[in-house]
Amino acid sequence: FRESTGTLLAGLTDLKHIVARFSDFAKMPRPELLPVNLNQVVGNAMKLFDAQLSSAGIRAEVELAQDLPAARADAEQIGRALRNLVLNAVDAMPDGGTLTVRTLAHEGAVRLEVSDTGEGLTPEECERLFTPYYTTRTHGTGLGLAIVQSVVSDHGGRISVASAPGQGTTFRIDLK
Repeated sequence: FRESTGTLLAGLTDLKHIVARFSDFAKMPRPELLPVNLNQVVGNAMKLFDAQLSSAGIRAEVELAQDLPAARADAEQIGRALRNLVLNAVDAMPDGGTLTVRTLAHEGAVRLEVSDTGEGLTPEECERLFTPYYTTRTHGTGLGLAIVQSVVSDHGGRISVASAPGQGTTFRIDLK
């Protein structure tokens, strides 16, 4: 009875998480576009992951451009997108590795890059990554990257991915 109850409670917890992800995706508010210091958003987000990265054997490298122009963005939504990308990177490096988060000015935009030294993705997986409910993992809802793309699109920005099996993955977000 206790074993069955434990299994049911674990299943309910998983369902609660999935419902919360669907809810987040369905009610994404319009962004409040204000001048935002992207370096500050990165710094705040990365503080949340210190213990998790350390315990997973992942070294974090944060490279913040000096004199980075402000981006017109919603700091909370961009922070959420960054956290999703970091969590994906952690999942991609089960045996540890290096996570690099970088900001830079690029072609009149402000760029945020999140790179990992994980397993990498095939070209076919890269094409489908932003499709809602598509996942390459055995757990998860397949909504994380769809949410990231939705946030970036709502900001009038662009997101791209570069990856190859065994080579790691880099996500790039460009914001005006």
